[in-house]
Amino acid sequence: MTYHGVDLHKSYATISVRDESGKAIRFLAHEANFGRYIEGLGSTDVVVLEASTGTFRWATRIQEKGARCLVLDAYRFRIIRDSWNKSDRRDAVNLSLALWLGEQSGEVKLPLVWQPTAVVRDLRKLFGQYQLLNKQIRQLKAQVESLLVEEGIGERAIGQAVVEHPEAAEETLAKLELSDSSRTCIRMSLRLLTPLQNEKQRLRAEIVLTGEPLQESVKLLMTIRGVTAFLALAFLADVGDISRFSSLRKLYAYLGVVPGSRSSGGKTRDGHINRQSRELVRTLFSQAVPHLVASSPTLGRFYQDLVARRGYGRARIAILRKVIGMMRRMLLSGTPYRGFEPALYEKKLRAYRRELRKAEKQREVA
Repeated sequence: MTYHGVDLHKSYATISVRDESGKAIRFLAHEANFGRYIEGLGSTDVVVLEASTGTFRWATRIQEKGARCLVLDAYRFRIIRDSWNKSDRRDAVNLSLALWLGEQSGEVKLPLVWQPTAVVRDLRKLFGQYQLLNKQIRQLKAQVESLLVEEGIGERAIGQAVVEHPEAAEETLAKLELSDSSRTCIRMSLRLLTPLQNEKQRLRAEIVLTGEPLQESVKLLMTIRGVTAFLALAFLADVGDISRFSSLRKLYAYLGVVPGSRSSGGKTRDGHINRQSRELVRTLFSQAVPHLVASSPTLGRFYQDLVARRGYGRARIAILRKVIGMMRRMLLSGTPYRGFEPALYEKKLRAYRRELRKAEKQREVA
């Protein structure tokens, strides 16, 4: 076996290679064509890469050549993170050494990163773009509403009518007394809103079509009232392989729906949720909380009781934890939600099939 430690960069890679005895047999300080290097790999090679942008694409190409590829969490890899004299050479050498030690002697346990499938990677890209468009749309709407308030037009209904129907807003604006500067800014924001909203709808269709290989899991999760095909795909994209979480607590932490805690002097204090975790599920499912609460009388009573005692914010997160727990059990067991409504489920299935057909036509036209 041959062990390759690769320090990847945008335009080149630094590579250290060891044989079965741990002896360094090759070192490439500046391999500009990493794709060509991969062509020479085979079943007797093991490669370790640091997780970064583009890593999983390279990992897939390496595995297609029959070699094994491990993706490393560089933040948790202390040999590199705690190195005072950090350099490309030192990083590559340390990677190959740790890989050899872990494979041959078991003395080093590498902190590996789960490698998502191509479908999950594509969904994550698309959902990332979807979140970006959502953010831009929210900013433009907020800008328009704030300009109206600044001009003394504080009626919420007027602001919502303008931002929700930008293509027909000119008639409303003509009736309002606005300064020239405010009118110019509002019109500009509205002109930007329409194409962004159209792109958002096209992107949503592309997400549904890209997630078609996951449709069995999607249909299973849709048995929960309030969970659409789009929300189910968001959950599957964020989580990936549900079996990689050995406990529900670990899944909660991964999705950022548990509070951080500090312990000192025998006292433990809970803090805010970890917002540095994955946020897609937390963001999209928070918008569906009213439907999720209505999915069962038990959830409804639990939510209302918690709102009265702890407030809406904590109650919303608690509902998300319960729903995430249900989804985990359903995916692991392959059983539908026990309280699902057949008529509503069939209606959602028909809507899902229509979305797939529409997305296929949209892709053909494009």
